[in-house]
Amino acid sequence: MTSRETQLRREAQPPHGYPASRPGTHAQEARELVTRARDHQRRGRVAEAAVAFDMALALIDGAPTSPLHADLHRWHGVLLFDTGSTSEAEALFRRSLETAQFIRYSIGIARAQAALARVAHRRGDFAAARRQYDDASLNAVASGDHALFARVEQDIGTLSSVMGDIEDATQRFRLSMRALSEAGDDIGVAWALDNIARLRVQRGRLDEARGAIAEAHAIADRLSDAFLKQRLSATSAEIAFAAGETDESDTASGRALSIASSRGDRLGRAQALRLRARIEARRGATDQAVTSLDGARALAAQSEDLLLGARVLAEFGDALAARGETERARTAWEQARAAYARLGMPPESMAVARRLSPSS
Repeated sequence: MTSRETQLRREAQPPHGYPASRPGTHAQEARELVTRARDHQRRGRVAEAAVAFDMALALIDGAPTSPLHADLHRWHGVLLFDTGSTSEAEALFRRSLETAQFIRYSIGIARAQAALARVAHRRGDFAAARRQYDDASLNAVASGDHALFARVEQDIGTLSSVMGDIEDATQRFRLSMRALSEAGDDIGVAWALDNIARLRVQRGRLDEARGAIAEAHAIADRLSDAFLKQRLSATSAEIAFAAGETDESDTASGRALSIASSRGDRLGRAQALRLRARIEARRGATDQAVTSLDGARALAAQSEDLLLGARVLAEFGDALAARGETERARTAWEQARAAYARLGMPPESMAVARRLSPSS
């Protein structure tokens, strides 16, 4: 059994505070459904996982409130969040937090707070996200959940990266990876490697980026984690694109798009379509790039990802301008500039504004 499988099995078991149950009781059946749901989730069978989570919750509906109630809401929320259903996920995270607070389930409180911080992060409310991450981090340490603390460090590192503080992001990713490795959280290690690879691409250190992503791919292959494979394929596409390896980038982005489509992941499809559009633009296929970016724009909006939406809009404007559609291009750039302003990213907003100046 892999360390990740051991972790999933351990998380499916009742922590201290769960009501005692005998084999055959509803609580035991619910835990078995949770194990099944988590396996479906790992393999990318999202619809089956959602059904199993719903069935598990139905089994304990009406029973005295317990940590299992809080965990089920959060697990189901994570499934929805990871496929771009942000508002639906937020509602489940809030129910999880309220339940955990009601029964004073400290680990559940910290995990729900971290989940809600990621919602704020995706929506571009970085100040609120940072406050919520800090709360989750403090509660994770207080409750003894060191793996959660390490994962929150990654999330904060991602925020630092977006805001241009590469040194802070690098330090947090490395510390997180070390802590998760010690905790036996292989999935967390792979995500840290992916984040490190992306930072190395930003710095032009492509060979180092390839090395990090190769390590992460080995973990994803061993664990058969569909979502992780999707993310790593997208990162591989970015590395290849930066290296001028267009065909390799096309293959990797196509793989990411295929996995995202099979998972029903709107956000993943938006990210992959953005990558595809960059490849199409490089090849001079402007019409196809416009079509891909238009699809990515709609999917990013549906998923409530403000930063991705801003990036797509800026590139959508570029593609429209290349096709001679000046007015539509200006509209897209105006929307991108406004989005970057809401995100509190002045350099990016100014870069888009330069496209709008008469001399450009």
